[in-house]
Amino acid sequence: MVTPKQATINKIKTLLTTFFTDQQLSKTLDAMAENIYANKPFKESFDTLTASADLTGSQMAIMVKVRSGLQKDLGSASGVPLTKVRAVLLRRLEPYYNDMSKTILAMRSSRRTKAECANQVYVMVNKYLTKANVDPVLADIKSSLTSKEWQSVRAHGAALFLWSRYGL
Repeated sequence: MVTPKQATINKIKTLLTTFFTDQQLSKTLDAMAENIYANKPFKESFDTLTASADLTGSQMAIMVKVRSGLQKDLGSASGVPLTKVRAVLLRRLEPYYNDMSKTILAMRSSRRTKAECANQVYVMVNKYLTKANVDPVLADIKSSLTSKEWQSVRAHGAALFLWSRYGL
């Protein structure tokens, strides 16, 4: 039987990215569940999760290639698209994170275990991860970027994200 966490990992790899290993995604989901359980605000949790990726050497090489591609295309403005993407993700995902937090806080109040709460986070993330929910977020990311920024992010970020699954 596939656990809720593994089902979520599988869905992430089907809908969003194959860049991360199952183990890396598992650690990220565990950290997110821990942050929600600890009632951390979304921005703090988001910053922690994005900074804590334990990348392999080959993943680091891909990241360097992505960054150098963005720098080649956009020069000193190569960081601008990432700032814009971060802003979109914070705006679009915070309401959902807050809903998960409310559910988990209610579970904590009713004396549910930390493991039960974590499992519920995996179930809720899995439920949220649908093409219908991902499409508008990716469209919002695209529309937040200039044409030149989008072309660069799309081309160089293809190693990270499954843009083509969304016709982008």
